[in-house]
Amino acid sequence: MNKTFVWGHRGAGFRDVQNSISSFQKAIDIGVDGIKTEAQLSKDGEVFLTFQQNLKINGSNYPINELDQSKIRKFKLENEESIPTLPELFNTFKNYNIGYNFDIKAPEIGIRIIEIARDYDVLNKIEIAKTSIDSSSLPNLFSKIREFDKTVKLSNSIFLKYSDIKEKHFELENMKDLNVTSINVNYNFATFKLFKTVVKHGLNFCVWGVMFNRSMEKFLKMNYQGRYIDAMMSNFPGKLVKLRDRIQNN
Repeated sequence: MNKTFVWGHRGAGFRDVQNSISSFQKAIDIGVDGIKTEAQLSKDGEVFLTFQQNLKINGSNYPINELDQSKIRKFKLENEESIPTLPELFNTFKNYNIGYNFDIKAPEIGIRIIEIARDYDVLNKIEIAKTSIDSSSLPNLFSKIREFDKTVKLSNSIFLKYSDIKEKHFELENMKDLNVTSINVNYNFATFKLFKTVVKHGLNFCVWGVMFNRSMEKFLKMNYQGRYIDAMMSNFPGKLVKLRDRIQNN
């Protein structure tokens, strides 16, 4: 029987400065299977791992995609670390067997991630995801990416507005055409019925935003035809790992 894959949200989530190298390291040390983060593209083509789309410099906000990497590297996080780049991530954790999941908002970011992943020979370890606040159709984000690479894993995060999630919200035909293999849903809207529907379509089911013990236990015990939920993302990944190992090892 499969065990639920645990993604550390922005590294160790609320246990460290999010999207920092130290937070990624802490997440790995507590036993996550992979790192879930966001990717932004600088003006000169470097991938930075941050949820921020704008940086405040000398009192003014500047979009990251209008800044050269030299300026972005000067920006300091709360722990005085710089915003990490994708090459720094792959270099730092090259000796660990972990996965990487990147939320993106433009196909150009995904294509650049793939190029860098190829350079580091980790393409099989990465997953590129549409964000849950993106209401556009899957082809808008993934068509160019799929043309560029036929094998990279793609994930469909269901738009947060859809609280009562139906099959029509999956965009099944688009998922099939683009070989998108995962459905990601917020824990508030994840149900056993929805889990069964996703499995019946041959897709992976991921639940994100899980923070509390009761919710974690509920989803970790959810089982359909001998299959647990494929993946969960949490801002308390250490707690989730411990519960996963206890519940699913029984």
